[in-house]
Amino acid sequence: MTNHEPILKTHWERYRDHININMIQAQKLIDPYCHDVIKNLILLSEGCANTNIKVEFEQRQPIVVRIYLREKESLTREIALHHLLNKRIPMPEIYYSDDSCSLIDHPYAIMGFADGELMRNIILSGNKNDIADCAFSAGIYLNHLRQIKLKQGGFFQDNLEIRPFGSEEEYLPFAQSCLKKDNVQESLGTKLVDQLNRLIEANQSYLPNKNNANLTHADFDPANMLVKKVNDHYQISAILDWEFAFSGSYLLDIGMFLRYSHKLPEFYEERFIEGIVSKGEALPVNWKKSAKLMDIICLLSLLYWNPKSERPKLNQDAVSLLKHTVDHWDHFNVS
Repeated sequence: MTNHEPILKTHWERYRDHININMIQAQKLIDPYCHDVIKNLILLSEGCANTNIKVEFEQRQPIVVRIYLREKESLTREIALHHLLNKRIPMPEIYYSDDSCSLIDHPYAIMGFADGELMRNIILSGNKNDIADCAFSAGIYLNHLRQIKLKQGGFFQDNLEIRPFGSEEEYLPFAQSCLKKDNVQESLGTKLVDQLNRLIEANQSYLPNKNNANLTHADFDPANMLVKKVNDHYQISAILDWEFAFSGSYLLDIGMFLRYSHKLPEFYEERFIEGIVSKGEALPVNWKKSAKLMDIICLLSLLYWNPKSERPKLNQDAVSLLKHTVDHWDHFNVS
């Protein structure tokens, strides 16, 4: 594992500062669910967007108050996905939600506290067997997701109705549009913009069919997964943060999980792919180039929404990852 280099989003700036609440405010938020007296509040500081606060009691199991800082639709989307997945994918229970913003200036939900360690921390610990277990378990659950077929590509609306991609939102036009944005060009520089334009144009045939769609997590990486040891092997206990989920391609989720694989041991990628195909359904021949193209699109979107003047560390990391992809494109063949 490469040392002293940014990896797995450990250094990314938050989208917004955490929302701080005191005991009295927290009690008001949980009262619609339960009236137990709160013993302690613990800010769960991982993550770049929302605020998650663990609430501990004397005699009741802990819960989490999740405060949504981006958009109201993130809450309704996560609730709908929770009903859809219904025990097929491990994720925290949702006990109560409120999007009225009457008690606090943001939508919030009360969720079960998912026990486990952040997969990212296990991977960064460097233990070969533990990393291999984590990657394999992630592959198993990504295979579950890719089996949830949807009628067309697009974005979820109420009750997971799909709004089809607009012409400018389809994979190729969206990537090309991002590369024309002033703040993206400022981050990348003229040379890298030209290289990415040429690479995407020349390899567009590897982009997945927009209507060959499945449930896509769209933030599928070790920073959003909890793991626990079962019979001396790590397994995923919860997959978190479904707010970006849409009807797309599992190849995007592959690309995101393998985004930093060049900084990790080879068996990280190998075991992940073994998990995906362990039930017998093979990946496309050129899955790696397809996944990398999808991750290019995701990174370009990150650059657009996170100018270097606002989130310089995230921005710099995205640029570095894009440059690595361009410089090593010919290595992304499946052996």
